[in-house]
Amino acid sequence: MPTYLCHGFRWQRQSVRVYVILQDLDDASPEWIIPAKSSRCILKSFYEAFDFLPRCSPERGRYNPTPGFGGHDGGLTPSDTRERGLSTNVAAPGSAPSNGPKDDFDAQSWSAVKLLEEYDPNDLSAVSRPYVYVADYAVRIGLSCSIADEIARYEQQQLQSGNPATSISSDRSSAQGPGWFERLRDQLQQGEEIRWYVVVNNDEVRNWSNPPSEPERAIHAGDGGPASA
Repeated sequence: MPTYLCHGFRWQRQSVRVYVILQDLDDASPEWIIPAKSSRCILKSFYEAFDFLPRCSPERGRYNPTPGFGGHDGGLTPSDTRERGLSTNVAAPGSAPSNGPKDDFDAQSWSAVKLLEEYDPNDLSAVSRPYVYVADYAVRIGLSCSIADEIARYEQQQLQSGNPATSISSDRSSAQGPGWFERLRDQLQQGEEIRWYVVVNNDEVRNWSNPPSEPERAIHAGDGGPASA
């Protein structure tokens, strides 16, 4: 049961559908955006449509919000890497090298923007939840998590950043105006509040390949369909 603590806003499902249609995103699934192929398609479209976002791409590896790289936090251009002799596969501090994404959420590690879904398999009243979570900070919660520590870590990152995601309480950020994440919110869901959320996804894979139950097999047999012994 993946659980996440994130700082972000709710992107209404209807707005997601409209965005996918207007951007002509064939690989995006607006009713369930968390799969790696879908989230990558949508996130890449953000970077193509909004030039104020930190420079990221799947080819540059894990996003690392380090001030001073390439004029934007964590964004390394090809010329930056050539001049500095750095690899484009920048690992986050304290993270172990990886041969590939461990799951759909880890597949978004290259991006400064994260996409999350909440889901309850016992709720059969709707195909999907009425909104998606768009975050500039998200951590997976294992057994426990200090919310105060994560908020303090996020605020410290913003204070040290040359390109803060949000307008935090400081004279410098007030003079700079809204941060890049606030500008993204205004483009996707203007007026939506940016805040902290705990997001629970009870079935991230949503695998429907389970064999039918005995009652289901009996129904198919009664309809003239094949019934297994």
